[in-house]
This record gives sequence, C-alpha cells and structure tokens, in this order.
Amino acid sequence: MASRAMRCLVRILSMSALGAALAFSVAACNNQTGFSGSVGNTPNGPALASYEILGTVGTPFTATVSDARSSWTLQGNVPLSIVICNNVLPARIIATKTTSNSNLLSLEAIIGTRVADLQSTSASFGTVSVQVGGTLNSIASPASPDLRIFVAGPADQRYNALVEDITTGWVISSRAPNLILFDSPDGKVDATLFGAPAFPTFTVNMTLDGAVVAAVVHGPNATIREP
Repeated sequence: MASRAMRCLVRILSMSALGAALAFSVAACNNQTGFSGSVGNTPNGPALASYEILGTVGTPFTATVSDARSSWTLQGNVPLSIVICNNVLPARIIATKTTSNSNLLSLEAIIGTRVADLQSTSASFGTVSVQVGGTLNSIASPASPDLRIFVAGPADQRYNALVEDITTGWVISSRAPNLILFDSPDGKVDATLFGAPAFPTFTVNMTLDGAVVAAVVHGPNATIREP
C-alpha cells in the first residue's frame, strides 16, 4: 500500500515543472480505501491556505483558525505550521500569547507559496491576526467533523505528504511540528507522509472531535488512517 502511495505521489508531482507546486492541491487517488486508485479522476482544488506561527521558540499561545466554512481552536507553542485541506477562502488566524513577557509571536499567512500577510507582536499577552483570500468578517462555526492530523516530529525535518478523503487529494510540503486540518471531509481521511531515505521516525496522531483515533510512529515513511 505504501509503495502504491509513493507511485501516486510521484505521478502527481510530475504534473508540475516547479517544486513549489507541492503547496497546491492536486487531484486525488480516487477510491474509498485510499491510495490505490489512479491519478486524475478528481479535479484540482484551489490553493491551500496555510500558516506559520513563529517567533521566540517555546512561546505558548492560543489560536483560532477559520476559513469561510469552519473554524478550529487550539493551544500550542512556537513554532507551529498549520495547513487547511479543502479550505474555502477567505481564511483567517488569530493568535494570542499566554505569557506576560516580551517574547516575539509572529504569524505568516500563506496561500500556495506566496506570503499573503505577516504580523508580529512582542507585547505582554499580545494578539496578532492575519488572513488570506479576502476579508473574513466573522469566525465560522466550529468544524464538524473536527479532524486533525498532528505531525509532532521529527522537529524541523522537511517532508511531503499526501492527504485525501475519498474524492480529493492534497499534497503538502512542510516541517514538523505541523497541524493538518481537514475541512468537511467526504468520507474517511488517509495521510501518507514521505521522508528522505535517511529520514528519522515520524510521530503522528489523528484526532476526531477531540479524541485520538489513530497514532503512528514509523519512518522514513508513515501512513495514518481514520478508522
């Protein structure tokens, strides 16, 4: 199954002459068990909205991420990358430091490979907000189902991933720690992560409505599936 996923990913990447296309959505391997269908049976989606939460390493924060259809709340520490699969623009993120120090908290909003917005704060309990794809005037309702894939490690190691439901696939290029949000999936979700041959072990978990439903520790590639 992993080898089929790799062949699928290679065929997807071959459709673009630029490595930057990894940040854009691509056609999925269209079948209900994941990763064994043929490429090109589904249309390409829009460019993914993603975010980088940067600044002083270890700075704790709370954040709300919202596109035009769904929203997610979370707590974390700098750094963290966030990507929304199946997003509907405009999209926005609001992050607030949970400490009274002068640590830097920065947000980058990215669409495809372009930095669309950048804001920073070093204020005590400071708040920053960025958005892409227009103006989002209000936060959408909480995602339902709320499916998240968290790539906890290895830290700062770049990897590629193919994330899909039964109709659409998305290719992601990122570094851990990385939180993947899947908005309104059509059926169950699969993700296969691909590291270089010498890549260390992935640590990945999947949550559904706040409960851990799958966890994987494997390398240099790893696959995680919604049960």
